[in-house]
Amino acid sequence: MTGKERMDEGRAEGGRTGGTRSLRTSRRTLLGSAAGLGIASLSGCVTLGPKVSVTGLADSEIFKKVSVSEPWASGRVVASVSFTSTATTESGVRGLTVISSSGTEFDTATVQSGQTKKSIFFPVGKSTLTAVDFDGKTVETVEVAVRGDKLL
Repeated sequence: MTGKERMDEGRAEGGRTGGTRSLRTSRRTLLGSAAGLGIASLSGCVTLGPKVSVTGLADSEIFKKVSVSEPWASGRVVASVSFTSTATTESGVRGLTVISSSGTEFDTATVQSGQTKKSIFFPVGKSTLTAVDFDGKTVETVEVAVRGDKLL
């Protein structure tokens, strides 16, 4: 029997001979491609030990502290924003907006009256954090920089 005849026979029997081999090849190809894609997508984008610095925090009547506790970031990091005791009550802060350095909205979060802390995403690099009131008017803005050691 020739190789072609064996493959034709395998197909006629439900693909047991040729089908199994091509299935294994497909799985290997899929897994290899997925691993390669994962490595390529993370390459140069992982930041170890992210730290936050905020310009304007010392004079702020709204923001008390911005901090991160994650050991690494992949293009973005979750930060905890702490407010002054009067931010949500007297100043009426009801929302936060993070604007990336390119000028696009990166993340938003709703703030409740009396809330003293809120988590929000920041991009790695420079951005602007804005507090808005219930009418959507800007109450205060600070500049935020997220930095760390980049993994290539």
